[in-house]
Order: sequence, then C-alpha cells, then structure tokens
Amino acid sequence: MAWLWYALFGLAVVVMTLYSAMIIYAISGWKKLKVEEETQAWLGVSILIAARNEAENIETVIRDIFNQSYAKELFELIVVDDHSEDETLSMAESLKAEFPNLKVLQNVDGEGKKAALQTGIRQAKFDTIATVDADCRVPSEWLITMTSHWEKDQTRMLLGPIVFQSNQTVLQQSQAMEMLAIMGLTGGFAAHQKPIMANGANLIFDKKSFEEIGGYGSSENPSGDDVFTMLQFSLKWPESVRFVKHYEAAVLTKPEVTFSAFWQQRKRWLSKKSGYSNWLVKGTALVTYLANLAALLSFMAIIVAFGSYWTDRLMWILFIKTLLDLILTRTVSRDLQPHCGIANILVSELFVVVYVTFLGIFGNVRNYVWKGREVKVK
Repeated sequence: MAWLWYALFGLAVVVMTLYSAMIIYAISGWKKLKVEEETQAWLGVSILIAARNEAENIETVIRDIFNQSYAKELFELIVVDDHSEDETLSMAESLKAEFPNLKVLQNVDGEGKKAALQTGIRQAKFDTIATVDADCRVPSEWLITMTSHWEKDQTRMLLGPIVFQSNQTVLQQSQAMEMLAIMGLTGGFAAHQKPIMANGANLIFDKKSFEEIGGYGSSENPSGDDVFTMLQFSLKWPESVRFVKHYEAAVLTKPEVTFSAFWQQRKRWLSKKSGYSNWLVKGTALVTYLANLAALLSFMAIIVAFGSYWTDRLMWILFIKTLLDLILTRTVSRDLQPHCGIANILVSELFVVVYVTFLGIFGNVRNYVWKGREVKVK
C-alpha cells in the first residue's frame, strides 16, 4: 500500500503546485490594478435591474440608484419585472412619479434574467449599459467611481467588485470570505488581460459591442448573462475588459441565510460549466476543485494516519492551501475594506474545502430552484 500513498501524495503536490501558481498569478495581477481618480460625469448610462419577487428590496435599490453623486441627466434606471408573484411590479411603478428617470417594464421575452435584461436593453436610451441586482445596496459614489475607469475608445466592459454586507453567522462569514477570494481571482486575471469571471450584480458594458457579439446568444442556459458575455467581449476585443479595484465601486449584497438557499445558488453557478469553451476558465475551475479535494482528503488522512510518516507531509498540503487563500483574501480585503479577521478566514477555509468537494460530487445536476422557479438546464 506504500506505493498508493506515494502516488496520492505526488498527485496532491502537483495539484497544489498548480494552485499556488494560479493564486500567485492572481495576487500579482491584483496588485498591478490601477485606481483611477474620480472624474466629472460624462458617460451616459442606462442602469438595468431584472427583478423577480423582490418586493422586500426593490424600493431600497431604486432609491440607492437615484442617490448617486452623478449628473441626473446622464443616467436612467430601467426595472424589468420578471413575472414576479409578489408586489415587485406595483412597488416599482409607484416610484415613477418621484423619479422621472425611472422606467418600469415587464419581461416580454420569456422567462429568466437574460430575457428580462434583453427587454431592458432594447428600451435603453444610452449607449452604455450597467446591470445591478435587485437585492443589492449601491453606494452613492458607485457610478462615478465605475465610469472614472472607463477609457474612451478602449474599454468595452467594466467588472465591478461585490462585497457581502452581513456576517452574522458562520455560513454568512464563510460566504463573505469566499467572495473576497473570488474578487481576487476576477480582478487579478483581468489585470493580466485574461478575465475568467464576472458578476452581473456590478457590470458595465458598451451596448453596441454587446449587439455586435449577438447579445446573450443562443445558449439555453438561463444563467450566465455575465460571464458568458464577458468571455465573448474578451475574445473579440482583447484588453477591452477591465476590473475596478475601488471600495467605492463595490456593490453590497446579502449572503444566503440558509444552507439550502446557498446550495441552490451554487448549483446555479455550477450549471454554467457546460457552456464554457475557454480553456483558462475550465482549467482554473478544475485546479480549484482539485486543490479543495486534495486539502479535504489530506485532512481526513491525517486523522486516520495521525502520527505516521505521512502526517507531516500531508500537513504541508493543508498549510500551503490555507496560507495561499489567507494571503489572497487579506490582500483583496485591504482594498475593498470589509472586515476580514484571520479567524474568519480559517473557518471559511474549512467550510469551502468541504462544500466545494461535495458540490462537485452531488451538485452536478441539470436543475435547481431560484427565485421560486424551478430551472432546468438542457
């Protein structure tokens, strides 16, 4: 059996070497990202929100948008109701008298976020589109900070940071720490002009370029309005996608409160994997999964074989994985300014290692429940 231990340990070393290279690459990119000074508002922006069953949040996010320190004549807000079963539509419409630059539409292109956004894009009067989720909080300097990073005739898409605003439970804290790591990978790879992730909760793109790539395309996956579009932009116009590393550009969103809701969200994220053709996206996802799997198996092996020849060696696998994640998370935290205690990171590390491993095994299905709607991915 000794050969099996050597083989498994050798595989773990290879995986951790690749993971180390990936994290170091992301951190180096994050550090080279430039923070631009705020400029005067000059770019006309149509802000889109696709909302389904968001009666609890819709008024708050609308007021956040119209509280922007941005010239009112240079932006509009379009809320597209995606067949809500609550008072989302009526609540949004009740604010039209207070905010003349607010349009409220109904999704006429089918069901789902991509269809709703497509409805809004057709009605947008400006050539620059921003998307925000209905359950987010948007700081007053968000739009001016984001557009200050837009380079005319060069930028076609801006990726904005996402920060979780509630860290009351272990589950919420773990999601917050994981999101910081995700932002580090998003921004770090984008800085090297090889973007691999995007989040539609904080995204700005050029409308004409969007139409040139065929919009959201023919993909039957109802999710992926953000990352698939970003990859098309990056493929057609290299160097046109930028990440904004600035805490005032960060959109605040809520982590999932229950594990069931969290699991459905991650299944939704995982459902997009079949649509990826970019080798770098697939490669980083695979290395990340294998690194978490190696860390979990090492932890279990240490317990089983504690005190043996392999204990110290397997401890190095855990130590390197944890140290890399800690450095990445702390590096991003310093710029986006959320609370990021080392104890929180260590707890999050254990949670992520376990859930990612099991998600890859049991969450690899073609359907999930989101916003009260069962979604089947063909």
